[in-house]
Amino acid sequence: MSDYDFSRLNDKEFEVFCADLLSAREGVRFERFKPGRDSGVDGRFFRSEEDEWILQCKHWVSTPLEKLVKSIADSESLKVQKLSPSRYILALSHSLSRNDKKILMQKLSPFVLSPVDILGREDLSDILSKYPDVERRHYKLWIASSNVLTYMLNKPMHDRSQFELSEIIEVSKLYVATGDHNRAIDKLESTSVVIITGPAGIGKTTLAGQLILKYVADGFGLSVISDDIKEAENVFDPDSKQIFYFDDFLGRNYLEALSGHEGAKIVGFIRRIVKNPQKRFVLTSRTTILNQGKILNDVFHNSNISRNEFEIKLESLVKIDKARILYNHIWHSEIDAEYVEQLYSHKRYRTIIDHGNFNPRLIRFITDAQRLEDVPPESYWCHVTGLLDDPSQVWDHPFQAQLDDCGRALVLLVAMNGRLITEHELSESFARYLANPGAASLTGKKDFLLNLRHLSGSMLTRFVVGESQPFVRLFNPSLGDFVLNRYASNVPVLRQCFGSLKTQASLKTLKDMLDNKIINAGVAAEVIGHVFSSVANISFLGSNSEFLAQLCIVRSELGKKFNLSDQSLLKAIDFIADEKCGVHFLASARVLLWALRNGCVDKVAVESFLEGAFTNGQSYDELLILGQLVKCFEVVEHQSLYDAYDQAITEYLIASVEDEFPGAEIFSDGGSQSTARRKFMELMDEKAHELGANDSSSVADSVMGYIDVDRFYDKYFFETEHEPDYESYREQRMSWSERSFSAIDPIDDLFSRD
Repeated sequence: MSDYDFSRLNDKEFEVFCADLLSAREGVRFERFKPGRDSGVDGRFFRSEEDEWILQCKHWVSTPLEKLVKSIADSESLKVQKLSPSRYILALSHSLSRNDKKILMQKLSPFVLSPVDILGREDLSDILSKYPDVERRHYKLWIASSNVLTYMLNKPMHDRSQFELSEIIEVSKLYVATGDHNRAIDKLESTSVVIITGPAGIGKTTLAGQLILKYVADGFGLSVISDDIKEAENVFDPDSKQIFYFDDFLGRNYLEALSGHEGAKIVGFIRRIVKNPQKRFVLTSRTTILNQGKILNDVFHNSNISRNEFEIKLESLVKIDKARILYNHIWHSEIDAEYVEQLYSHKRYRTIIDHGNFNPRLIRFITDAQRLEDVPPESYWCHVTGLLDDPSQVWDHPFQAQLDDCGRALVLLVAMNGRLITEHELSESFARYLANPGAASLTGKKDFLLNLRHLSGSMLTRFVVGESQPFVRLFNPSLGDFVLNRYASNVPVLRQCFGSLKTQASLKTLKDMLDNKIINAGVAAEVIGHVFSSVANISFLGSNSEFLAQLCIVRSELGKKFNLSDQSLLKAIDFIADEKCGVHFLASARVLLWALRNGCVDKVAVESFLEGAFTNGQSYDELLILGQLVKCFEVVEHQSLYDAYDQAITEYLIASVEDEFPGAEIFSDGGSQSTARRKFMELMDEKAHELGANDSSSVADSVMGYIDVDRFYDKYFFETEHEPDYESYREQRMSWSERSFSAIDPIDDLFSRD
């Protein structure tokens, strides 16, 4: 028997569930009465189509069983006697012993006909196991049943995916499955890929998470992508059921993400997903960012990526959806009764539901008990309306009133590092921030761990992925927007933050702020100049070579062009050349290429750099730069470099072809297998030449020797792929209880209280 967690349901959801479950058990249809019907009886009652049977549901999750039994004995038994039904069924979310049932039967005699009409938690779970259709209709139960959770959490998935999954499960109790839920599933089923878009705070990430839960429960292994589509390619298994998740896949750094061939890589991976019926891919992006991305890189437009888009709009949330979202947050919140009363008084909940600035993220904030510590109950309604009228106050008040200078500094550093940073990097950056002469007057305790503990759960989230070092990220992405816009004109703070971080992620954030016109070019140049000077003054001690190379490039783009008379630049180049080539090396290669062409770097050091680069997997852009570096050396004297480069191209092309065979180009004229092999050979030669291979025909021969073109030929012409026959429209099933709401206001009924 599955052990279902009914606490994930609110009281109204529990009532609807019980009506559905008992209807299945009894073979009749239970319907809801209107509030206040039958001599002012409280609670929720239902009627069958033959006799008058009454179903009473009690979901008092925070009430001791003894108190609940007393309430039934003192109050409900009198109401039942007045109604005098032919049968009375009582369903409780509490666990009941045999003696508990005996007591309740005595209090409700003679209307309870047998012990099977007194249902506790275990009884409901037992019945539910016999009616899987009921379980599936009540979304929050099947994703949270113990057997499903055990299955999901025991899947051999990456630690990061497990962490993400646990957070998705925790959020699910607040989730309201609106019409968008089923429409998004339809999109995902019909195309295998869905890109959920919409404005900030509308619930993109939440919807994505709940779609993922459905598929994980159906046996799909989850892989969460954090930064690069390469992560997904590395774990792609053609023969297993997998769902990939890329939240905010363009992110704030969409200009960086779409440069070069990055956009093409994402589109290429989407094509792989579509071709494999055992794969699903869920992505999210803000609508504005995705639209700008399409303008910047036409690969999205040319690939008809819009067919995968699913946009959440505030208009798609009908009033009852908004009401359920608000009710769910109130029910599951820890705010005291005095605050809840403020929302119920004069039906103020309707004011919230009808407000133009309503969005799920805002509702979460106004029902978060931790954020109400300095808001007394009598001021709560003013606090709520203030946030609705000016949503920027969501972060303005806690950031200003609840944090000291040191706490704000920690949040600033995380935000300006792209919202995510390792705990070690944050600790070092915080120490550098405090060591700055301008930090002498900061208020608050300067102990790093003390501040981190204080901010965790409110402004920051600390988490560990596997056995790696801990990470720290912003509690909510909207906090990053608030911080960057708030400090955009505060140049001293920007200098101090970016000068303290000294990370590649922080350089991306600064560039993004400029590209999005949050700061102007003058401010960006001043800040980047300060960062460069700060690392140059200590001879680049502790700097990462790729960070330093990116810093030099950004500095050049902002006006400080590469120049042989720039002694600081020359010292930076020497530092980069002397460092070991890392996994990511595009910026370092670009700097070394300029230095090599201008004769200001030791060629032996560059040769060593190249040898290191050839041991790493290379992207298309990295290969192009490596090819230009290799060509700065004489072929006769450095044949091994040219051979190593041709081998790198060979491995890249083989991997590319295995990922996605260019069938449309090779088999377009329907020729013979020999013709296909010839065309494949010509295409590989062309691509090798494009990448700058020394001997492109030899590269093409090597690729040809590895790839079985005939197998792809047979698959292309003789294997018929049958697309699933998905319905264009899936009927939205309404529970019987909802169908009887026509005579009453559903919002007031939802918020009615016993």
